[in-house]
Amino acid sequence: MLQTSSKSIFFLITLLIIACNSIKLGSKNTTVDYQKKGYSFGIIEPKKIDNCGWRISVSENIFYDPVNIEEEKFLPFSLKKEKIFFKFLPLRMKNRCENRAPIILIEIISYEK
Repeated sequence: MLQTSSKSIFFLITLLIIACNSIKLGSKNTTVDYQKKGYSFGIIEPKKIDNCGWRISVSENIFYDPVNIEEEKFLPFSLKKEKIFFKFLPLRMKNRCENRAPIILIEIISYEK
């Protein structure tokens, strides 16, 4: 009787572990999934790199100046260099920094690999 009970418990635990792992694998979005949803991939760098402000690098020669990075919802992304997916709107204003297009951030998601 005890042996049957322990086998049942082992079977239930195994099923729970498999179910949890499959949920984690199924919920992970790829770069292509984010791009289909309108996100861009970039690397945000904090203000320390120069006295011009934060910078988001999208490629070797495309840089953005996020003018609203100090909003409360974006503050966690302003502290360290980090890979991100982000949505933005371009601004029609004079560039504050050379070679950086000013943008307004709409949403940021951490890149997790």
